[in-house]
Amino acid sequence: MTEPLCNRGLYSVILVDLPGFGQSSGRDLNQASWKRHAPEIVVAILSSFHIRKPVNVIATCAGGSATIVRTINRYPLWFRDRNLVFTNSVIGDFGESKVGDFENILTQFNIHIVVHWFPDQDHTHHCVAYKRWNKLRQSGFRHLQLIDFDPVKQTSQLVYPEVKVSNIGRCASKDKATVYQLSDEYIQQIINTLSQS
Repeated sequence: MTEPLCNRGLYSVILVDLPGFGQSSGRDLNQASWKRHAPEIVVAILSSFHIRKPVNVIATCAGGSATIVRTINRYPLWFRDRNLVFTNSVIGDFGESKVGDFENILTQFNIHIVVHWFPDQDHTHHCVAYKRWNKLRQSGFRHLQLIDFDPVKQTSQLVYPEVKVSNIGRCASKDKATVYQLSDEYIQQIINTLSQS
């Protein structure tokens, strides 16, 4: 997504590598640190670039989406009147005092989230966040839109039917993963979503 966003000339793009991910420090850091300090890390990064106005966000999977959800809960002004895009936001803990606080913040600060979901048997049926997003979709909550994609027929092209991986966790397919290439149509959808802010 970085190149298409920059090529539009409308966006400056910041890519965040959270502590413990990517091993950019040269050592294997404890990934639990991003759960405790992620909102402060995000705000520190934005402040270091002297950004003073709300930002758009594209967040993927567990680390990115959970980080932004927790940051919204603590620092919602950074996202006021913005559209955010989440992809397969696997979140177990929303970091809120009580269930419903997150939705109240979205409404109060006019934050809109579009969640693109590439269904698979593990995430769609077992993911806490997907169940919550789906419940909000069914209730007609206007600050969140959940879009289920058929990766073959819609906006993402299947590149490899399966890739061997190790230590993938609790998924049903312990050593397999699916890799997708973003189609031009999907990239344009994300750009259009962000442009509506």
